[in-house]
Amino acid sequence: MEHPLLFLSVLLDALGLPAHGGDTALAKILAPHMQYSFLSMIICLILAKLATSKMKMIPTGVQNLMEIYVGGLEDFINEQTHDRKKTRIIFPMIATFFLYIVISNYMGLIPGFMSPTANLNVTLGCTAISIFTYHMLGVRFHGVKYIKHFMGPVPAMAPVMFPIEVFSHIGRILSLSIRLFGNMVSKEILLGLMFMLAGPYLAPLPIMFLGVLVCLIQAFIFMMLSIVYSVEAMSEGH
Repeated sequence: MEHPLLFLSVLLDALGLPAHGGDTALAKILAPHMQYSFLSMIICLILAKLATSKMKMIPTGVQNLMEIYVGGLEDFINEQTHDRKKTRIIFPMIATFFLYIVISNYMGLIPGFMSPTANLNVTLGCTAISIFTYHMLGVRFHGVKYIKHFMGPVPAMAPVMFPIEVFSHIGRILSLSIRLFGNMVSKEILLGLMFMLAGPYLAPLPIMFLGVLVCLIQAFIFMMLSIVYSVEAMSEGH
């Protein structure tokens, strides 16, 4: 769901650019969900720049915040992989996913902004990266033997297990993308209804408080599932 008045759309309209989608390539690139997706990326880059531009031995400010984030997340991933090498392989993707998604989610709580993750195209794009990466990791670590992950534990059951496993992996695409999209769009619909029916002040506050929690939880779930799938692909098939 998109807000009726979006700050970036108004700005692009003033510049004479297509800001509400359309059939042209430029209109698709500048569609509302893309505008705020680009903004989320820019915020991620700004945070990275602020954290690394004037690094100190004793960190302060943004550097301190980002070091806590990077160090804590690396330790968390290492608890799942039990292998520092594997952790460092998937860490850049996982850290980027969480930061981008949590910023995108919270953006929808600001008047005049929207959550890009409330658009299925965005969540499918993130999901495609996650799915493609963990399959490539499986091939990298196991080569052709990676197919054992789809055969099940009993060789005689392999003809039955293989299609089940394939459908299971297809289901992961829906699980990752639709869960995040569904929660974000439902939050925006509820907020929109509360603003229309009960006014812009006290009535929407409970939904906004719930939205704050949901935004964080959904970013964590997407990150956690991406870790689990990657660790599973890198581990030995049985």
